[in-house]
Amino acid sequence: MELTNLSFLHEKRNNHRIIGAVASRKTSGNFDGSLLHDFDVLIIVVYRQHEDEAIIEHRMDASNKNIQVIYIDRQVLENDTITGRNHMIVEQFLKGELIWDTDRELERLRKQFAHFERPLSERRILLEFARFLELYVEARRHMQQQQVMDAYNCIFQALPHWARIDLCEKGIYPEMAVWEQVREHKLDVHKLYEQLAFSNETMEQRVELVLLACEFSVMSKMSECSASLFRVLRSRQQPWSIRELLDHPELCHVGSRLSMIVRKLVYRSLIKETTIWNPKAGGEREIHYSLH
Repeated sequence: MELTNLSFLHEKRNNHRIIGAVASRKTSGNFDGSLLHDFDVLIIVVYRQHEDEAIIEHRMDASNKNIQVIYIDRQVLENDTITGRNHMIVEQFLKGELIWDTDRELERLRKQFAHFERPLSERRILLEFARFLELYVEARRHMQQQQVMDAYNCIFQALPHWARIDLCEKGIYPEMAVWEQVREHKLDVHKLYEQLAFSNETMEQRVELVLLACEFSVMSKMSECSASLFRVLRSRQQPWSIRELLDHPELCHVGSRLSMIVRKLVYRSLIKETTIWNPKAGGEREIHYSLH
């Protein structure tokens, strides 16, 4: 796709905040959300402006092609890659044609995303582990209360997060169709999916068997999945409050689930808790966390 056919982008050539642009065309037999809802062309323009929300324009070119233009902040795009939000935009950014690339920065960014290098992959792994752990704990609670169908639903939702962890560990960016990726790369988690979905055993037996495997995964993966948290904890000598950890730019994408992971790590003696007197909290002691 020639930039000369997209005259409106020429006006933005001198905008130093814009890094570049990627374009994708709708092709027969390729749905891709009809390039995000019934457009012939999707153009993703990446810029530096520290804006939380993407800016969207709808245009028509000289050949009457409908064009959707999405202006997205570079940091937002990176955060979307980590959190899995706006996955269709991220996928089109990776697959589309580079039509404008200032200093080849978009090319480097796409390679980083596609190869899912550290620390990017470690931040995604921590988030997926937090989501997986939350659903695993909820499934356990349902089974204790003999709510088998609710437990089944929770563990069924937990398995894709386990699958994404396995993909990230192999340096593979998890796409929307995660089970196709799992089958392609012959990951063991696919056997658990089949066990849960298609086994001839009772639902209760299936859930119990998969929960046992998940419990082993929680125990074995907790330390390696927490690599980005450990990196933050060791970045200074003073212990961290939970508020400081929640606000840290390397960890804020995990949200309130981070508290659950921190407490699990304390319980397993992987991180240490200390109490510090806090005059701002009415003289009460506050729990802080550090590595041993």
